[in-house]
Amino acid sequence: MHQSNFSKWALLVFCSIVSLVGIFQFGQLIGLAIFSSDFSVNSIQVWQVGLIGSGIWGGSEFVRTIKKLKASPR
Repeated sequence: MHQSNFSKWALLVFCSIVSLVGIFQFGQLIGLAIFSSDFSVNSIQVWQVGLIGSGIWGGSEFVRTIKKLKASPR
């Protein structure tokens, strides 16, 4: 199945946004863990774990799509 370059670029934009959200959420949790005395592992919510997981997926999909764009003929 062949994807058009437009769909690959759209996927790159989407994955970069998802990656940034995941990185931001991870950084926020690390900051809370370092600087807050009220932080505990039990205070981490399911949606926060979901955002971090989607950020990891977005990063890996971003790298995969970049490799596809480099390998595709122009």
